[in-house]
Amino acid sequence: MPQRVTMATVARRAGVSPMTVSNVLKGKQSVSPELRSRVEAAVAETGYRFNATARTLRSGRSGVIGLLAPGSTSPFSYYGMLGGLIAQEARRHGLTLAMESPEPGREAEIGAIERARAMSYDGMIVTPLAMGPEDGPLLPQDFPVVVLGERPAPHGTAHISLPNHAGAFDATTHLLERGARRIALVSGRPGPEENVLTRRADGYREALAAWGPEAGAPVLIEVQELGPQAGREAVRAALAQGRRPDAYLGITDSVALGVMRGLADEGLRVPEDALAMGFDGIPEGEFSIPSLSTIRPDHAWIARRAVDLLLERMGSDAPAQLGGLELTAPHTVLPRESTGR
Repeated sequence: MPQRVTMATVARRAGVSPMTVSNVLKGKQSVSPELRSRVEAAVAETGYRFNATARTLRSGRSGVIGLLAPGSTSPFSYYGMLGGLIAQEARRHGLTLAMESPEPGREAEIGAIERARAMSYDGMIVTPLAMGPEDGPLLPQDFPVVVLGERPAPHGTAHISLPNHAGAFDATTHLLERGARRIALVSGRPGPEENVLTRRADGYREALAAWGPEAGAPVLIEVQELGPQAGREAVRAALAQGRRPDAYLGITDSVALGVMRGLADEGLRVPEDALAMGFDGIPEGEFSIPSLSTIRPDHAWIARRAVDLLLERMGSDAPAQLGGLELTAPHTVLPRESTGR
């Protein structure tokens, strides 16, 4: 009968302790590259398979956390980028991140959290599009949840939001400082509920008002969705109607990238004929031509704080009783070629 391969078998083959083998298998970054290579070689040579079920039974944890975020697998996705940073941070703590894009609707979001609990995830980071403060009691009280995003969070949860108002204020001020006086906000139409659109629109309008009459009145170029094609089509339609501002503030980087494409379609140059700026700091903006000026939230800070808050709740027998917490990410104005007059 073949001898059973255990973690101790791998440790003997690699010449390390079983704890070192465990740390390598959990993805912890504290192990040196040389020891990691020896352990990985020993795992391959022995054919060792990590028994996740046994670990769950022993520790009460699966080592898996979830991220529920809209469009996390789409091109030009802010949450796809942020998900990568959260996955790196999770690995630092020996955790694996499972990413999921929710179906639309409040029930679907709550159902996804319930499924994650049923699948023995250790906790979940959630970016809701429909859940609100009143839904706190509907969440599993024994399941750790941290909320990201712009909607008011369910009562009792830890919530990290982007600097939407302050960032849009700073972006608009940056365009004014570059000489723009007819700045259009390219965005979906803000609704009655507070969300990313309303907060960024408020920051834009307040910056114009703070600058004074020479800043001009607010102008909205409406998009039907927050993607590059929508930004492209909206700007081309506005130009066809004779609406030609001297600067465009995209509600997101992906919209702003579409704006620049639409201006190029019509023979207009950025920044010579009009300035353009985005918000979110997605990597694609650095490589566009011209490169896109943007508001860049501190994404590494968001990932680190989200995982730390989740770990804190994972260590509690009653995570829901830790109470609510509201944090806003820091940000920087990142000037690039699109505002480089």
